[in-house]
Amino acid sequence: MDNVTHGLAGLLVADAAAHWLERRGVTVTPRQRRTLSVLGVVAAEFPDSDLVYSGPLLDMGPLGYLLHHRGHTHTLVWAVVSALLLWLVARWYAGRDGAPMPARLPRVLLLVALMGTLSHILLDWTNSYGVHPFWPLNGRWYYGDAVFIVEPWLWLVAIPPLYWNRPGAFGRSLLGFFFVAILAAVLLLGQVAADVVVVLLVFAVLWPLAQWTLGAPTRTLSGMAAWTAITVGFFAASRTAAASVRDAVAGSGAGPRDEALVLDVVLTPGPGDWGCWTALVMSRRQDVYTVSSAFVAPFPAVRSLARCTSGYQAGRVGGDVLTGLRAQAAPVFAASARVQWRSSWSTPVDSLVSLVHSRCEVEAALHFMRAPVWQSLGNGRLRLSDARFGVTGGGFSEIEIPTTGACTLRDPWIPGWTPPRAELLP
Repeated sequence: MDNVTHGLAGLLVADAAAHWLERRGVTVTPRQRRTLSVLGVVAAEFPDSDLVYSGPLLDMGPLGYLLHHRGHTHTLVWAVVSALLLWLVARWYAGRDGAPMPARLPRVLLLVALMGTLSHILLDWTNSYGVHPFWPLNGRWYYGDAVFIVEPWLWLVAIPPLYWNRPGAFGRSLLGFFFVAILAAVLLLGQVAADVVVVLLVFAVLWPLAQWTLGAPTRTLSGMAAWTAITVGFFAASRTAAASVRDAVAGSGAGPRDEALVLDVVLTPGPGDWGCWTALVMSRRQDVYTVSSAFVAPFPAVRSLARCTSGYQAGRVGGDVLTGLRAQAAPVFAASARVQWRSSWSTPVDSLVSLVHSRCEVEAALHFMRAPVWQSLGNGRLRLSDARFGVTGGGFSEIEIPTTGACTLRDPWIPGWTPPRAELLP
């Protein structure tokens, strides 16, 4: 998720902790409350500390980012270790004002630190990028495929209770800025369907007014409950969308030899929109590997395919991520009432196996790439892309590789993540 969402989650955890202490008769000083808030935010952001080394420092080009962002710092092991380190610092800072430290405060600080680091991993799991939290015991990637990477609903439900609970001008000003920023993004960037924009704007007026009438603990609780309900709603819609896609694939075969084996379905909702989704389907039919893109309306009686396609004409959801592949072709599957296929890209499985055997860069990249596609650029070079993030050239998930010559990686630090497409590899 985006870093603002992570920070909001950490603040909600910190506020809930302060309310819990106060309900038990513990007096929380301004410094201690500030410590809780800062700790919640820092802990919720801390797993992204891998950005310090996942770029040029590794001297691996784009591969350094692909393989090491959401890497070792996004594991349960690091979540626990980093929470302990942050707790020690927070405990030291909270006691520097000379006020007596309540007996419960150190334990609550530890809980906030741990919930903050774990919340980061949990939130990153909810989208299609994925995490592998159980390393070193298990290097498999896990994907929620449910929440857009910058989800406006989460900002809108979290900011008002946090805003009214902040006593200081700085905190309120910062939260107010982010509230206005997400509304501006919803209105101006063209990523959100027009009817969803209306619903979000109405909510952005009514929810803050409702929060203003509540007491501080109730505000925090309602913000966390609304956040949970929104996330559960997206997951329920995602599962229905995935079933719709698999049913559409199953209904496209003319006979046993024509049936495609679905290897994976990548799903991304429209921002703020449970009813319109984009899908990438990785499938195998005999010895051919295919990536197909689609629009999905999991609840056509409420939000039809026609309404989805007209609502998203461009942007991250409206565009076909396979555009830019010269071998892009017509869809290989039949449409249904819930699924409109956009295009497909196919290649013999043996061509992927050959690339892995001949190029170390491809073998390394496949520890990350969930929807690998590629094409020749001429002049002895190849562009390998993860179709989740587009294939138009210059994207963060693309690498250019020479087709001949020695391996270009020098002493690479290749982590042991299980390749998402391991079923295609020897």
